[in-house]
Amino acid sequence: RKELAMNRAALASRALATGAGTANAGLVITEVMAQTTAGTTSTINGDWWELTNRGPAAINLDGYQWADTEDQLGGPTPQPNFFPAFLLQPGQSVIILEEVAANETLWRTNWNAPSSLVIFGTDEMLPSPGVTDTFSGLGSSNDGLFLYDPAGTLLSSYLYTTTTRGTTFEQALDGTNLGLSVVGENGAVRAANGDVGSPGFAVPTPGAVALLGLAGLAGVRRRR
Repeated sequence: RKELAMNRAALASRALATGAGTANAGLVITEVMAQTTAGTTSTINGDWWELTNRGPAAINLDGYQWADTEDQLGGPTPQPNFFPAFLLQPGQSVIILEEVAANETLWRTNWNAPSSLVIFGTDEMLPSPGVTDTFSGLGSSNDGLFLYDPAGTLLSSYLYTTTTRGTTFEQALDGTNLGLSVVGENGAVRAANGDVGSPGFAVPTPGAVALLGLAGLAGVRRRR
């Protein structure tokens, strides 16, 4: 596997040059939960984020990798987290969860998520050679996510300066930063533990949402 030979400062500047987020291919980071309401005592308190295939074709995630802004890909202590072989279908979202696979059922129950929602726990992701950790910790401030293809090309990213505990950040399929999730908007709900987010529901391009709303309004007017 070829890793991206770039230091920490270069990674951050590359992402910041495009704003809060980037989306340059079929794969897009569409939601980020950096701080849960549950705190540190729950078995479902792990950070998580959502990856969506917005493209027209299935993508095999084998060899794709992600890291946060504190990692140093290609440096003396590379710490990317690799995906296992999995065929992500067009329009499908997966959850990358800082919990072991045994806790995924509890996590789904907390969010009332369907069993069809695919989750990758820490023991299902693959570490870098010589490293055991498979989830780059997401800080409460000034952190982010970077997604790379097997060749080390940056595909999507999300950066944040501060967090609201228990609330996810949303990013549309075109990479537009939508900020914090709000219950009742863009599929966001309140989980049993009080967290707010929309795991498994990727927000369409804002323009497309607006067009759908106008189309619905026009239909109501025609029926009157």
